[in-house]
Amino acid sequence: MKVINAICKGIDKVNDILGQVFSVLSLGILAVIIIEVVLRRLFNSPQIWTQDLIVMLFACYIILICAYGFQKKAFVAVDVLFAQLPKLAQHILHLVTYVIFLVPFVFALLPESWSFFLKAYTTGEQTYSVWAAPTWPVKLCLFVGLLLMAVQSVSEILKQVQGIAEDVTGKKSADGKEAQ
Repeated sequence: MKVINAICKGIDKVNDILGQVFSVLSLGILAVIIIEVVLRRLFNSPQIWTQDLIVMLFACYIILICAYGFQKKAFVAVDVLFAQLPKLAQHILHLVTYVIFLVPFVFALLPESWSFFLKAYTTGEQTYSVWAAPTWPVKLCLFVGLLLMAVQSVSEILKQVQGIAEDVTGKKSADGKEAQ
């Protein structure tokens, strides 16, 4: 159990730090929006690059922050029936849904997203706008975000396995907490 705790804490710490770093992207998005509003409204000089940049930054933000949101349980869930189940059943249900839905999805998309990035990078793919920004940075963010999600899913699965083991044996983890 100590090994599982150490692995989960290490993964969670990395995603905590990266989640906070990536959240700064929201400030970049806000800055670009403010620049566009000022240029368009005050100087009557709209820019061709701001709309693309806002969309690209927002796409990067969403995918890069997913693992952090998964770790913090920030996604929408309807727990009306789930909350009524015993802890052991909750752990089993989480484990089953992670293994059936999350793991195949993330691990199937991971190599595809890498290929997606490589193709965009090697061919010099650009957006279809007049600005013609390169698309590879966003596609790299897709790969990195999926990689972080895959690693975080390992942590979450281990936490559920630990929770099942604790419920079956009646023992708490080394740090005295129940698995989440």
